[in-house]
Amino acid sequence: MSEETPQPPEPLSPAPGKPTTPALNVTMWSPGEDVIQVQRTPAPGPARGTWRTFRETLRGLMTTFGRFHETPVTVQYPEEKTAVYPRFRGRHKLHRFEDTHLEKCVGCSLCAAACPADCIRVVAAENTPENRVSAGERYAAVYEINLSRCIFCGYCEVACPFDAITMGHDYELSDYDRTDLIFTKEMLLAEPLERTPLRNEGE
Repeated sequence: MSEETPQPPEPLSPAPGKPTTPALNVTMWSPGEDVIQVQRTPAPGPARGTWRTFRETLRGLMTTFGRFHETPVTVQYPEEKTAVYPRFRGRHKLHRFEDTHLEKCVGCSLCAAACPADCIRVVAAENTPENRVSAGERYAAVYEINLSRCIFCGYCEVACPFDAITMGHDYELSDYDRTDLIFTKEMLLAEPLERTPLRNEGE
């Protein structure tokens, strides 16, 4: 009994009325004879996989072994305040001029416009000769920050053209009621009761 050799399928002819697509001519790119290939790691295979596994494991253990000799440090909080870095962003503060004691905030609401959490509310009022609060034409009659919504991004102090609002280093802001987390203008102008310690350089 003879077996017939299978024949390859005939190419499909394009449908009548449709243009034919020309065949792509793909050629392999050769870098040339003057290019030298440098193999810095083991060739692909079991040896390369084993090398990468041990190398990454040792890199991860370097941090562990580097701090293995350190002893644990216990901070007796709240008697001892945890030191923060100088660029730490904590509680907001409104400022006055040292010589005239006028408020730096002129009620421009740029901080409220730049706030991505929409947690700042500013209501401006006009200065009068009898009642001059700020050095500009207007002042902030109402300035409130809802710290329950604040993400402490620092956009408010960046947007302020007069450095009227900055973010200090106080981080003890927890409370039992959400309404108590709305800081008013008087609260933001007041000095903190205790200063948060800062880390020394190199710590």
